[in-house]
Amino acid sequence: MTTVAPRPTSPGEPPTPHPHRTGARAIAQTLIENGVTDLFGIHGYINPVIEEAVRLGARMWHFRHEQAAGFAAEAYGRVMRKPGVFFVSASAGMANALSSLSQGIGARSPILLLVGQHGTAGDHLGILQEGYAAQAFEEVSKWTHRLTDWELNAYWTHKAIVDAATYPAGPVVLEVPLNNQFAQGEAVQRKYVPGNGRTPVLPATQSAPEPVAAAVELLAAAQRPVIVAGDGVWWSDGGDELVALAEYLNAPTGARRTARGAISEKHPLGVASGYRGRLLRSADVLFVVGLRAGELESWFETPDWPSPDTTLYIQAQDDAESLWWGLDSKVDLVGSSRLVLRQILDGIKAVRGTDEPVARPDWTAEVESARSRFTEQRRAHLAEVADRTPIHTYELAQAIADEADEDATIIYDSYQGSLYLTDAIQAVRPAQVLDAGPRVALGQGVGMSFGVGIARPGGQVISLIGDGGIGLAGMDVETLTRYEVPAVLVVLNNSSWGGNSLMRDDLQPDIGSWDMTPGLRYDQVFAPFGCHVEHVETSAELRPALRRALDSGKVAVVNVVADSESIEASQPWLRLKIGEYWSRGIDDLSPALRRHFEALSAIEAIRLHKSAIDNGTRIPMSFIAELCGRPESELLALAAESGYRY
Repeated sequence: MTTVAPRPTSPGEPPTPHPHRTGARAIAQTLIENGVTDLFGIHGYINPVIEEAVRLGARMWHFRHEQAAGFAAEAYGRVMRKPGVFFVSASAGMANALSSLSQGIGARSPILLLVGQHGTAGDHLGILQEGYAAQAFEEVSKWTHRLTDWELNAYWTHKAIVDAATYPAGPVVLEVPLNNQFAQGEAVQRKYVPGNGRTPVLPATQSAPEPVAAAVELLAAAQRPVIVAGDGVWWSDGGDELVALAEYLNAPTGARRTARGAISEKHPLGVASGYRGRLLRSADVLFVVGLRAGELESWFETPDWPSPDTTLYIQAQDDAESLWWGLDSKVDLVGSSRLVLRQILDGIKAVRGTDEPVARPDWTAEVESARSRFTEQRRAHLAEVADRTPIHTYELAQAIADEADEDATIIYDSYQGSLYLTDAIQAVRPAQVLDAGPRVALGQGVGMSFGVGIARPGGQVISLIGDGGIGLAGMDVETLTRYEVPAVLVVLNNSSWGGNSLMRDDLQPDIGSWDMTPGLRYDQVFAPFGCHVEHVETSAELRPALRRALDSGKVAVVNVVADSESIEASQPWLRLKIGEYWSRGIDDLSPALRRHFEALSAIEAIRLHKSAIDNGTRIPMSFIAELCGRPESELLALAAESGYRY
């Protein structure tokens, strides 16, 4: 008769260890003792560990495809700020984990991947399902390790949980051979102290006092300060401190990436990316806190950011590695974003000798002016594209934003759709808008919806998914329905992979078709799964269909026949392909292609030039000017005015 260890009676009470020790039980016991409650994956060589963890009280969520399970763990980890535990079997199962780990390392999401593996005696002998995760995943993880001594299983599992969640968070991979899991005996687990049922978190650190004093001096003297926050504010749980500093300084404040919503974009000082440019260019002091440099932030460089010649920068990062030395900042701070924000707030109050906020009526009025102008521009553009057939993606995005609950979690899984949806949403809480991060995956929306549904039960979860993404991940809609995890999946169905016909016909006319079979009814595909389904072809049908889906309380698939014939949708493609067009020569470019460039503003033309340089291709400004139909002197003057150096 098998003795089953009792389940924990409360989250803080670890379960009683099984009296008989095995390698699999050591890993499972350590997971539970350190706060793991949910496991996402597909069965295989890792089964002994997963079964033992479930016996101890964990919930196992079984998927149709490892990719979806990995994206579920990634979203769960990002939202919960603790490792999403992801399990796969050997070889092909292991290989299917790559895309979600890549997203996790880019988004800095805590993931613990457990990979079952053949026994070590079969190494390099042609044993079935041979594969070596510890080697394969080095580029998409913080570290990997193959467990060979079962007496150290608890040590390595505990270390993986801690390191995955330690800033900067990211995936950790443990490879567990079968003979390690099967090992058994009376030996104790060495180098391990049992946890208390909570995920371990390293103590946060403040910044050194000298740079804090320098930052306080600059911000106390500022007339037009702006704060831009990033992921560090989310991972350090620094939203309250961010809002407190913004309100005390009366400083326009925006947040990016997972931190978006740390200050509500409905707050009088909240600034969304769609209209922050004007405020950035007017700032005299710009405080960047917890925001990583990279292409998504244009490396804090002109023309997207003001020149350090005209604006004083303060940069605060949660770890030294994240400091961006390409920015000529006046002060650099290293410490927990939450604690640094508190240090600076306390320091400014001490310098000013009052708790009364700084009065800046003219500066705060500019925030409202920028927001109002942005809102009016959106309203006017929506009127231009409304009631089209197919439905314009701009109208679809606005309908999603309007019909969703204020605090609904929104997940991007549509390249074209996300370009429109991001400006339609007003984020009111952090980790409300989840994207694929800088690695830009595809097909992540279904799995991420599941992970968020487990992490935030009862809240609305909406994912905008292209027909490319639903083709990659659609079968795991069944996983959502099997476990009754309600999410609304809006399929942007333009019968095309990676972009609509405008993009292909104009920008890449000779590449061949990437169209899909037209008129596919994804609602009918998923109806047998038990979903609530809707099919939408006209604007009049759109909002009522979304409302019914959101109110259904079920997994819902809304198939929307939509597209975009607006030139602005092509801008990311132009940046991507500008080097190719320059190499071909301007005479090789069709009038249909050139009209996309001619629609660009002067500042967008400058950004196009910078994009080429950032990808290692130096293009004369004269070529950009001729391609965009603008005088070269105009672009050179704008470059000089903005401080753009090339």
